[in-house]
Amino acid sequence: TRAVGGQPARICMARRSLLLLLLSAHPMAWAALRQPVRWQRRQFISTGVGALGAEAVWRHAVAGAAAAAEGGLLPAGAVEQIEAGRVVVVRNWLPREDLAALCADAQASFAAGHFKPDALASYGQKNKAGTGQGFDAKSDRMVMPSFYPSTGFDGPWADPKLGDAAARGRFRTRMAGVKAQLAMQLQDRPSLLANTAQTHEMSYTRYGPGASLPRHTDEHHYELKKAHPVASGDENVKRLNQQGHIGYVQQAEATRRSVTWLVYLNDDWNAAVDGGELRVHERLQPSAARVGARGPDLQIGWLRATATQPEEPVFLDARRPGVANCCLVVCAGDGVKRDLSFAPFSASPALYLAGGDFFARKLLIGDSRDAKRFHLIDAPKSAASAYLPAVGDAGEDGGERVRDIAPEGGTLVLFDSVSIPHEVLATRGRERLALSGWFHEKLYFA
Repeated sequence: TRAVGGQPARICMARRSLLLLLLSAHPMAWAALRQPVRWQRRQFISTGVGALGAEAVWRHAVAGAAAAAEGGLLPAGAVEQIEAGRVVVVRNWLPREDLAALCADAQASFAAGHFKPDALASYGQKNKAGTGQGFDAKSDRMVMPSFYPSTGFDGPWADPKLGDAAARGRFRTRMAGVKAQLAMQLQDRPSLLANTAQTHEMSYTRYGPGASLPRHTDEHHYELKKAHPVASGDENVKRLNQQGHIGYVQQAEATRRSVTWLVYLNDDWNAAVDGGELRVHERLQPSAARVGARGPDLQIGWLRATATQPEEPVFLDARRPGVANCCLVVCAGDGVKRDLSFAPFSASPALYLAGGDFFARKLLIGDSRDAKRFHLIDAPKSAASAYLPAVGDAGEDGGERVRDIAPEGGTLVLFDSVSIPHEVLATRGRERLALSGWFHEKLYFA
């Protein structure tokens, strides 16, 4: 079968059929599909936020990009790298005129007071980020969001009356093209393109001098959030819970973070002097199977590669019958799954205790050979963490590697939101500006 864009032709044809089905549910997208490609691009680029609202504009832009079948925004092999648990870095991705316009807009928006502390910046702080006196510089992280997940309301980034809305609109259209391309080429993520509410999560981000961000992951399994609430990627679910929309079935309006993206805006950044690198903690060996999720089963760990066995992702299946509804499952490169747990269990706080690997190996995994290889994606933190030995570049299990990515202007970074722990090293002496966000897909519930 002839390969197309790194995928067999029959798979691409099936995905295009699915995209056409999704687009047919959206009148504007279907109308665009029946028009010449040149008209499609002009129509969706010129769509105004003032008339439709940020959410509608974003969804129309993604639908328009898919209808136009625009590609070429990502280099060859990018999709395969994401699926193998690698971080994609594309230098000089953003056109220079857009880079200059967006950087100037971010600086002017910050000066005008349109930024707010990020979710973690003010936790435990007496004064807010950006106020100076009494505030810890390492927490001076602020954002200008497109919408507020906790309320569902549009944010200042999407306001057509603020700053250079035209530059932000061009960038939104460009990112819609990236999302459409990923939806067409990533395996098992068709809902990336779905017309689901609040899937345009993007922000300006600003790190003040000395600011940093600790190691974390951007998304977690919903069953573990029920057992132990987490900050990353959880605000949308909390809001829908409060509104009474979420039960234990698939809900069309609930989403999760699927792909994390960043675009850096400082054109003259020198990481050797200015710091501020994105540090990613990849596995030493690429994954033998697709990372992130298998439908509702999100990844929570790894079986470390050995001399005779490959690196394999471990997923949490929370659909077993009864109260003890969870089971750890490993997926091989050929797609074959097998249970790791000797018996189903309830979502366990042990997975969030310091030393979580030890507890999971002893309590949740049946075969001692699997237990020796098992490692949670991210090291859990608790009050005891400060007393444990420092973790080096190889990670707690010796199966990681560190990559430092310089935040040079115009660079695009993409990675799976579930499987890649990352952090931001401290900036030195100057502010660090970027655009950041997440492409969402539907959240499935057991």
